Amino acid sequence: MNKPPIRVRFAPSPTGQLHLGGARTALFNWLYAQHHGGEFFLRIEDTDRERSKEEYTGQIIGSLDWLGLQWSEPLLFQSERTGAYKNAIHKLLDNGSTYRCFLTRDELDRAREKAQAKGGDFRVPKTYRDIPLQEQKRLLNAGQSFTVRLKIPPGKTLFKDHIYGDISVNNEEIDDFIIARSDGTPTYNFTVVVDDYTMGISHVIRGEDHISNTPKQLLIYEALGYPAPEFAHLPMILGPDKKRLSKRHGAAGIQEFRDTGYSADALLNYLVMLGWNPGTEKELFTREEMVAHFDIRKVQKKGAVYDEKKLHWIAGQHLARASEDEILQAIRGEEPNWQRHAKDEYIHHVLKLMKIRGKTLNELKDMTGYFFSDPLKFDPNTAAKRWKDKSVNKLIEKYIQRLENAAKWAAADLDAALRATAEDMAVSAAKLIHPVRLAVSGQSQGPGLFELLELLGKMTCIRRLRKSLTIFPLTND
Repeated sequence: MNKPPIRVRFAPSPTGQLHLGGARTALFNWLYAQHHGGEFFLRIEDTDRERSKEEYTGQIIGSLDWLGLQWSEPLLFQSERTGAYKNAIHKLLDNGSTYRCFLTRDELDRAREKAQAKGGDFRVPKTYRDIPLQEQKRLLNAGQSFTVRLKIPPGKTLFKDHIYGDISVNNEEIDDFIIARSDGTPTYNFTVVVDDYTMGISHVIRGEDHISNTPKQLLIYEALGYPAPEFAHLPMILGPDKKRLSKRHGAAGIQEFRDTGYSADALLNYLVMLGWNPGTEKELFTREEMVAHFDIRKVQKKGAVYDEKKLHWIAGQHLARASEDEILQAIRGEEPNWQRHAKDEYIHHVLKLMKIRGKTLNELKDMTGYFFSDPLKFDPNTAAKRWKDKSVNKLIEKYIQRLENAAKWAAADLDAALRATAEDMAVSAAKLIHPVRLAVSGQSQGPGLFELLELLGKMTCIRRLRKSLTIFPLTND
């Protein structure tokens, strides 16, 4: 017998931006589908009309698109499915699985206060669970408002979670819960079941905060006569304080990671390691490797801790492994005119030299600025320490003379010329290396100095060194 096709979904509510937790849920769904040759769907749960915003829907869709987590059509919006929910509610009323509850808010409050006074747990009174149809009609004709509640059957609700194992809930612990409010709008647990069945979802992969919803949803599946999907609940992402990741930890929307210059592949690599262990020491994955190795059974139960240093390391590794052309295309994808005045061949050389020193595209753009234009600012601490007085100017002048007469402009020759100058002037090579770097780059550190000089070229280096003689020392002390 053939197994039904794998169909999973990511179902965000557009009441806020897509953050790391939601992006990881989307990624794990996408990986599961890709690994098993299935399909991944996107559903926007926008039934909360007051809090749902089009701008958040746009951010969610744009972020998933940037991450490359492409979904199968159609894109489903819950706000467009009111008719389907009403039909399903009528079905349950007709088959006796639900009932109209005419309890008022005051009656519920009094029952709750009475239970608290006795020190017991509050249970919703089943006053209207089995009233005759004639009595229901009387209340309806009188204009009495009502909610629709599911009749919880006796026994237990069991399900096997792909991560947490066998879970059993005694139905006595579940109240007859509302599936339709007094204004007729369906509740979350109800719409999820109807939508997942309609979409043919085979596996529901979501955060562990939904575990308590699963027994209720299984009871709705049973009442509607729908086959239930399989479930996997992902551990929470925690902040460094081991509490749920939130804005106080600096948890940013996915768009902010893009704007900061992280690559999508690096962020996905980091996200997949938040709670999933491949069973090896391997930590760096391409998108294709993630798909090949992903196993939902290797997701850990323990909450994963967000570690910004680890994110930076992974991002840096991905940047270092990317080709220079990939990096250039990624930068120009965000900033089309970046360094258009320079030849691509030269830019590739710059990126090859500098990509191991950054973690984001923005950092790489910032730290390569002096390859394309003379520095306007100079590190003041380095200037104070390495270019204290006019004696350094004499060293630079001597080095300029050697550079002007250099027959070859290669790193090894530039190194030899500097050391010969230092020897002639009876100083250590460091006395020249540091001020030369400051003069040509404005920085105190960077790539190998002589590789830097070779790449900048003879005219640029000599011009910048001569200009530095008019700038330093910064004080007359």
